[in-house]
Amino acid sequence: MTATKQPKPKQKRIWPRVLISVLVILVIIGGVMIYFLFNFAFQRGGFASRQEQNINTEFYDRTPSQTWTQKTKDGLTLKAHYFTADQPTNKTIVVVHGYGGSARKMSSYIRMFHNDGYNVLAPDNRTFGQSQGHYIGYGWLDRSDLAHWMKQLNQYNPHAEIGMFGVSMGAAEVLYTLPLAPHNVKFAIADCGYTSISAELAFQLKTMFKLPSFPILQIASVYSKLFAKYNFQRADTKQTLRQNQIPLFIIHGDRDTFVPTKFAYQNFRNNGGKNKELWIVKGAGHAQSRSLEPEQYQQRTQAFAERWFNPQPAKQLGK
Repeated sequence: MTATKQPKPKQKRIWPRVLISVLVILVIIGGVMIYFLFNFAFQRGGFASRQEQNINTEFYDRTPSQTWTQKTKDGLTLKAHYFTADQPTNKTIVVVHGYGGSARKMSSYIRMFHNDGYNVLAPDNRTFGQSQGHYIGYGWLDRSDLAHWMKQLNQYNPHAEIGMFGVSMGAAEVLYTLPLAPHNVKFAIADCGYTSISAELAFQLKTMFKLPSFPILQIASVYSKLFAKYNFQRADTKQTLRQNQIPLFIIHGDRDTFVPTKFAYQNFRNNGGKNKELWIVKGAGHAQSRSLEPEQYQQRTQAFAERWFNPQPAKQLGK
């Protein structure tokens, strides 16, 4: 007699389908979770809205300024605020705020440079302050905006000499913008800036959420391209500083747990020019160098500015 084949249990045929279904569900859940993380970090009103509270804005509020406007290629209206020096000068410092900040929240830095005798132009980056925008540019999307502000500054004063200054995200923005800087940018000062957006986000994922960067950053990069219309993975000072010849002063606190101090050393090494300085402030946390060492901070930044600004007097202004 010939033995008949026994049919395979249905359970064995069902398991592959179950596993595939579970994987699909997990992928969907993971994608949704990363989407919420992306919005938390990139969207206006997300994590950024919780930063930099209770800041002294007295100088900004009581000092007259001009409000400048630019229209971006993607249709946003951005604002900047121009503070004229007490004595006529061609020297202007462009002061760029950090993540969660605004021109108003940079009041103490504006006052410092204004007291040094400079004009100050303080932009509100897209999504911050009085500027429009839905997604944060982390300095990379903002670099063309910053270059345009300096173009407007040169139209306002054809004899202008420009110094760039930024804190945290604003410092990274300055470092990303250097290849686009006009010829009359004499120097740049970057206080606690990161090297790449990816490296900073990876650090925050690890410290804040105890999560790995892979595959979260790769998926978030897709969301960034779709919704914010830029690729944050391209942002890296290895590229933007490699050919830089503009004098650069890097400042960072040695106890920075938000933008790690290692980024300062990496940015310093990434800079291809010889005219560069590095100051690691002992005991300073994130963006605390000025508050911890106010006199030395003012002296060092002013000395660096005066070293590279044209020593000619300002009598040529407007001529």
